[in-house]
Amino acid sequence: MLTRWPGWGLVAFAPSALVLAEPQTVYDALKAVLSPSSEIMLTSDDAYQKDFAPRYNLAEAPTYIVGVKPAVAEDVNYSRDSNIPMLTTGRGHGYTTSLSHVQGGINLDLEKFNSIQIDTAAKTMTIGGSVNGYQVAAALQEAGLEIATPQCPCIGFAAASLGGGIGPYSGLYGPISDSLLSVDLVTADGCLLTVSETEFPDLFYGIKGAGFNFGVALSLTFQVYPATNGGHAMNADMMFLGSQNESVWKAVEQLAASQPKELAFGLSVRYMPDPPSESLIIAANFVHAGPQTEGEALLQPFLDLQPQNVNISTVPGKISHPWLTAIDVPNLVHVVNHMSKAIEADPVLQGTSIVWQQYAQHGFQQRTEDSSAFPYRDAKVFVQIDSVAANASQTPPLASFGRELRDKLQEGSGKRNLDVYVHFAHGDEGPASWYGADGQPRLAGLKEAYDRAGMFSWYNPAVSV
Repeated sequence: MLTRWPGWGLVAFAPSALVLAEPQTVYDALKAVLSPSSEIMLTSDDAYQKDFAPRYNLAEAPTYIVGVKPAVAEDVNYSRDSNIPMLTTGRGHGYTTSLSHVQGGINLDLEKFNSIQIDTAAKTMTIGGSVNGYQVAAALQEAGLEIATPQCPCIGFAAASLGGGIGPYSGLYGPISDSLLSVDLVTADGCLLTVSETEFPDLFYGIKGAGFNFGVALSLTFQVYPATNGGHAMNADMMFLGSQNESVWKAVEQLAASQPKELAFGLSVRYMPDPPSESLIIAANFVHAGPQTEGEALLQPFLDLQPQNVNISTVPGKISHPWLTAIDVPNLVHVVNHMSKAIEADPVLQGTSIVWQQYAQHGFQQRTEDSSAFPYRDAKVFVQIDSVAANASQTPPLASFGRELRDKLQEGSGKRNLDVYVHFAHGDEGPASWYGADGQPRLAGLKEAYDRAGMFSWYNPAVSV
């Protein structure tokens, strides 16, 4: 389906050549054309900080002069038809430094697009662009259904899906984008397209893994599935000392060879100042979409290491930078030991953590490489490096240390080039790293066809700007 509206007339621009506009002028122009149910507010107003979702990450953040909450699709088109940058937001997340290129822009907050509709007979779900992972999981659990959900369920479900989306049930169903059936998208040229396998299939390929490059997703429809194990899963938490890291990595390597599709787990290597810490600890979380007895048997190599703070229970369906095709135990031991020494030498680095997410290959292998722009189907592990700064002066050394750890992990990744899951990216890696050296040229062609002016080029763009 294609719909097009009259508007102000698109002013083509290159993102690097934007001119900051007078806030009141932009406000007045938008106020005159937006629908009565929409909202618009100058960011200088005190109420803006309360009414619009705050940004989660304050480092290298975008800045806005006006916030808009569209109520209907036409509102998105009017906001789009301006010569200042526009960034769509749902939940206020987005770590990448590439977003800092948006300065003096329009914050297009999709809060009003928050519906969830589930067709239990057809096993489909249609959501608005601002629905988060918690809301999706709760609605599906009530209906006896499930889907892969983001590892961090507080984030926007649509945004996660547009970059692929990985989480505890990816071993069963692959990335969230593999379950996409269609997307209602406002494109750069003012069209509202319903994009699917049969309508604009070339664009549908790009949306599934690089969707934020092509427009504003107002509505998304997914295939959903009968709940596994009656909608219950084993959840296990435990903690290891940093000095045990070699034994932990060996247990990880052992499990990776035979990891069933129902099992997902994550490790977080981080500083812990309180006893009985040895500077670093490894916190572990395991999710098994099956009986608890089966899950505990799979965890035996970890339980044999006598971890601390063990908590294993059955719960309702669990919601919860470089990626690796190999598990190189000596390399991982080296990285953790190096991290420990660096943190001891410089307390500023205590805010750094390495987050390890491991899913079974089954779900990712259900689709072919050319079925979507998601390029990580052979990944065994997704690794994210997080840093928390107490003040702005700590940001440069933490960023430098993060890049250092990223380089060391890359050495043992089994990959020649630096390949980075787009939602874990720092922002300095480039399109070939985010979308794969093979897939990026195809995305560049789609950008030429659907967004030649580069209007949607802020979040880890498919074409360098």
